[in-house]
Amino acid sequence: MKRPSITLLAAATACVVVLPVLPATAVTPTAAPVRAADSQGHDAFRVLPYLQRPAHDQMTLTWFTETEEPGELSIVGPGLRGRVTLVSEPSREPLLDYTDAERAQTIPGLEQGSWLEGESNYKHTVTVTGLRADKPYRYTVSQGGAEFTSRFRTASTSDRWRSVRLVAFADTETEPFGRVEKREWELNPVSGYADGSLERPGPGSVWADTHGSTTRYGEFTLRYPMDQDRAMQENVGWIEEADPDLLLIAGDLAQGGGYQPGWDEFFGYFAGEHGTLASTTPLITALGNWETFAAINGGYGTPQDRSPVVRSRNKYLTYFDTFGDEENPQFRGSYHRVDHGPVTVLTLDSTNGVPDENTRTGMLSNPVFSGDDTGLTQDTLSTDTQGEFTAEQYGEAFARVFPRSTPAEADLPNLNEGTEQWDWAQEQLADARAKGQVVVVQFHHAAYSNGVHGTPPNHEYPDNQSGVAMRAYTPMFSEHGVAVVISGHDEMFERSFVDEDGDGVGFQSYDVGVAADGLRGEQLALQPGGTYAPIRFNTRSQWMAATDEPEMWVSDDQGRPRLQDGGLHYGHLQIDVTNRPCGAQMTLTPVYVFPILDEDYQVRETERRVYDDVVTVPLAEDGTVLTEPCRQGRS
Repeated sequence: MKRPSITLLAAATACVVVLPVLPATAVTPTAAPVRAADSQGHDAFRVLPYLQRPAHDQMTLTWFTETEEPGELSIVGPGLRGRVTLVSEPSREPLLDYTDAERAQTIPGLEQGSWLEGESNYKHTVTVTGLRADKPYRYTVSQGGAEFTSRFRTASTSDRWRSVRLVAFADTETEPFGRVEKREWELNPVSGYADGSLERPGPGSVWADTHGSTTRYGEFTLRYPMDQDRAMQENVGWIEEADPDLLLIAGDLAQGGGYQPGWDEFFGYFAGEHGTLASTTPLITALGNWETFAAINGGYGTPQDRSPVVRSRNKYLTYFDTFGDEENPQFRGSYHRVDHGPVTVLTLDSTNGVPDENTRTGMLSNPVFSGDDTGLTQDTLSTDTQGEFTAEQYGEAFARVFPRSTPAEADLPNLNEGTEQWDWAQEQLADARAKGQVVVVQFHHAAYSNGVHGTPPNHEYPDNQSGVAMRAYTPMFSEHGVAVVISGHDEMFERSFVDEDGDGVGFQSYDVGVAADGLRGEQLALQPGGTYAPIRFNTRSQWMAATDEPEMWVSDDQGRPRLQDGGLHYGHLQIDVTNRPCGAQMTLTPVYVFPILDEDYQVRETERRVYDDVVTVPLAEDGTVLTEPCRQGRS
């Protein structure tokens, strides 16, 4: 287990304050977080140190403070001459200041403004080089009279490794309202219950009175028993227990990239009051549509002024530095590559394509068609994932927000063939294949999905933010032997297998948008008789938690329904790559966090459980996918 010893030492008072690190089954704490403050009363750390740009020979540490005082990083470990000490050069980040709307916001159930931090944000970034592969390092950051101590391990090299563990999820969509909001809990109308199961509690039940209800597709729908805050803490807690080498988050990190309290909440789970996973495990993140949404600060803006979109995107880019910063500086590293031993992770930016498409205005690239995706061809494939704003509007707003820039210098890449991102992806995939790497790709907008965003904008049941345009990359992924593609967006656990030529070799494609926000089922359409039926556009779908894991309800001692197992829950995908005598093996394990309730339907604790869809992918020595495990020895 890789839980660090987190100690904040308040130098002025010489007292030691230990931040609580809860077991994954613990009840969410209700006490206010304990923080160390400087002599002026400012929190020493606004965001605790977190890891970025991981490699076998270096690591970058970033943290945020409310004052401009430099911090000091000291680190010890193999290859370093004793204790190395580096001093940060803090930079003021005014883009992260609170707006008047944020200061005045009220949230039912919370004391007004209780979620706000200090007014200023100073970014500290220190990169340590000269490290050795697959070795442990211990570091301490001293800041404003306080100390934070943790540790990390560098990546192995591709020629000397035993195993690599990645964990992936998406759609954390953090916000203060998540402390009190319980989301809809969809039930599949066809395969919702296991044989012999009781039905869910209905209207007027203790469950509905305790956790609430809503309406989905015209039907009464229960709300989930955990609010988003508790769900996030439990999910991250179990991920921490799994001790991954990297955590992939495929977009929609905060409930609006332009909403600062959402970012405060996000880092509270990963480098703050609720946990410090990002202080020991690098987060590899992608931009989602919510990273371009400003929430109460203007949403997606207006056609005349998309400045909220630009500010939202650049808040995200302020927090996350990648190796792509040097490779694609105009786009500030929004697409990037990380190598960890034999595994290459390519992160693409799926937030915009051209020509722009919009279902509301009828601006479509191709004719409207119906049915499933067997009718999808290059002549009908959509080109864009974002129907809320155009690339031209973004460029104009970019020059408005950054007056020394021109629209042509905007930091929004396109996803389409022939663009800088497309050419970069081809180059990186070819390089990874030549080096025999196992390739994982992540981006936000799921290209293969039966969820609410699963149909393209030119379908009879259109979606304005569909990920179908990302299918343009399928031939490229197939050519270069990609093993698995990770996405989110539809907020449902779904696996698809993509094998375009039918030879049995392809890639697994996942929607892992079950971090802590919605718990959606598949997309339904209203039928002539007034009922709803699944659209099921995605014919590559192999497994969906909402349909293939039916709920089993049993009667408790009081004769009330109690969930025993099954159903759609928050969770994550665990990806294990292990070395074998001839090539590697990848195991894909869909994990769900199951709530254990007391007699009053209150969540007592959670359990880590695994859905019945564990997939083993055999890999050749060159990192490509095999149809069956290799049997020969190494050549």
